[in-house]
Amino acid sequence: MKTSLPISLGAATSLLLALLLGSLPMAQAQTTSTNKAAEAKPAAAEEPGEAPLNWITTSIGGAFVSGDQTQFQERWGMRRGFIGGLQEFHYEQFLGKKGMLELDGGAMYGGEDYSVKLRVADPDIGFVRGGFRQFRKWYDGSGGFYPATSARFSLYDEDFAVERGEIWIEGGLTPPDGPMLTLRFSHEYRNGTKDSLIWGDSTQGATTRGMVPSFRTLDEKRNRFEADAKQAFGKSDVGLGLRVEFVDNNNGFYERRRPGEAASRFVTQRDLYESDLFNARAFTETRFNDAVMLTTGYSYMRLNTDVGGSRIYGGAYDAPYSGVYPGKQARDEGFVDLVGGSIIDQYVMNLALRVAPAEDWVLVPSVRAEKLDTTGSTQFTETTTGTGTGFPASSFLALNQRQRGYTTLTEALEARYSGLTNWVFYARGEWTQSEGYLRELEQDLTAGTIGVSRSTDSERFAQKYSLGMNWYPLRRLHFAAQFYHHERANNYNHLADSTANVAGTDRYPAYLVENGFQTDDFNVRATWRPRPNLTSVTRYDFQVSTLETFGGTLAGIESAQTTAHIISQSLTWVPWPRLFWQGTFSYALDSTTTPATALTGAAAGLVADARNDYWQAGTALTFVVNDQTDFQANYFFYRANNFINNSGVSMPYGTSARDHAVNAGFSRNFSRALRGSLSYGYFAHSDETSGGLDNYDAHLVFSTVTYRF
Repeated sequence: MKTSLPISLGAATSLLLALLLGSLPMAQAQTTSTNKAAEAKPAAAEEPGEAPLNWITTSIGGAFVSGDQTQFQERWGMRRGFIGGLQEFHYEQFLGKKGMLELDGGAMYGGEDYSVKLRVADPDIGFVRGGFRQFRKWYDGSGGFYPATSARFSLYDEDFAVERGEIWIEGGLTPPDGPMLTLRFSHEYRNGTKDSLIWGDSTQGATTRGMVPSFRTLDEKRNRFEADAKQAFGKSDVGLGLRVEFVDNNNGFYERRRPGEAASRFVTQRDLYESDLFNARAFTETRFNDAVMLTTGYSYMRLNTDVGGSRIYGGAYDAPYSGVYPGKQARDEGFVDLVGGSIIDQYVMNLALRVAPAEDWVLVPSVRAEKLDTTGSTQFTETTTGTGTGFPASSFLALNQRQRGYTTLTEALEARYSGLTNWVFYARGEWTQSEGYLRELEQDLTAGTIGVSRSTDSERFAQKYSLGMNWYPLRRLHFAAQFYHHERANNYNHLADSTANVAGTDRYPAYLVENGFQTDDFNVRATWRPRPNLTSVTRYDFQVSTLETFGGTLAGIESAQTTAHIISQSLTWVPWPRLFWQGTFSYALDSTTTPATALTGAAAGLVADARNDYWQAGTALTFVVNDQTDFQANYFFYRANNFINNSGVSMPYGTSARDHAVNAGFSRNFSRALRGSLSYGYFAHSDETSGGLDNYDAHLVFSTVTYRF
């Protein structure tokens, strides 16, 4: 449902370069008063005795890991084995009286981080800058561990990684007496393989557990063109912006079901997605005087998408669809030949007025209006297998159509008062009203029957209130506190529903008639300096959230409640100019409860309360040995104990882990131009959730040499 523009990546880049480079000499002809750009400045003033402005840093080292090497890579974001290369390069040079050229870059093997950035700027004319960066993120492809049988599957190389990168070029005009214009093009991409938590199933004794590792392949590209202009007219600034974006994704999901059993089979899902996005926006900012400022904004966005793909069971990954394959079971549901797409139109307007009616008061009333409409349609062949002898395969042509939209109005009022000595108070109220609609239709085109036909109107009301204060009772003592209350109510009016909403029948999809969310959050912070060289920061956070659901004609029930307490403390001490020490500590109690934990009979124990309790501590030390040598050391500890072994009824989850990390190193200035460093790190991880299979110990040795010129 989208139409691609006939322009290639190379042609677009060439066009943008020509526009930017060709327009820079003409910028001085602008006469309308708008901006005063900042003059280019070097990174450091090269005075006598100061270090040179340019530098190059090389590094070499390695991470030596015993145990689960892929877990170490994902946890700390570094590759095992050799690490080294050009860590950082910087060069700058004045061009004329005010112009500046800057070049930065790096290329780290092992860290798989490569970048280059070039900038040429003159504050009276404009700038051109561009660059490239690619970095890697590692993932551990292992699956679950089942304590009852001590089973864990390893089906392939679990050393996964995704490369992320961006190539971009940007240019702008910044004449002191003329409009500002900025053009930018960027190409972003993401390629590689990562793990998935949608695990396949396996028979363990007399039970079935979801524990078999799955993975995803990513091939994603995004091209973005942006143009922004800004001009001053008297007391007002006016801005315009355009954005055009093209996305092309070809991703895959790979799952194994019942490996090593007679029902062993492979599932491959392909997800194809293309989109064109167009966005136009405008804003104004008017300062009537020092006490009154008005801002307005408008944005229109259209997103046009195409989707495609398939989900196929077979005897291997990426198998073509066939009704006959090894390990076939009942209800192996999939689809092929998916085509379709959607169109989204969004309109947003906002208005805000900042008023200072008195010296100690600031008021900001604002309003925001949004309208969004979505229309989508897909057609595909749905495949399934029956429960009869041989699990016979069948398929039918399906059509799914959906229209959804809403109109939302949000009003807000902020107030700030500073009229009491050593006190600052602030408050904010926000109210949102929304009306929406949802129309769904699902048809079996082969049989000519309707599976789902639904028409629902909805209303939403939300409100949020915030209060806060800052108090400075003493020069070295500061308190800050904040509270907010947020609630939202959703109501659904089902005008039509193809399924009967009565007991003993399929009540979905039009089953929920109301749900409500409520959150209360409070935090307080104390900053105290009992001595000039000692600073203490203490903070406490508390949050409780509840979800209440009303289904059909049933009474409302509290579906879930989340409660969190977080206590944190930091101390910073400088006992003498050569020594700096900092210590931090935090303790969190975080739980989610649901009535499902109280179920009895066959459902007993299937759902457990979710807990995310942990505590962590760290310390850092810097000691200046002499004018040429520094010593640094730090230590970090993390502990969580949330694992609940309910493997008798379900797949157990919850994190129980322990981490230690310690680093120590020296750095030395050998001369005004030459500096070196050497450091050692030790990392240890133990994990109960994985039965110890994710444990590792790692040693890191790393050194750098920096030369300034």
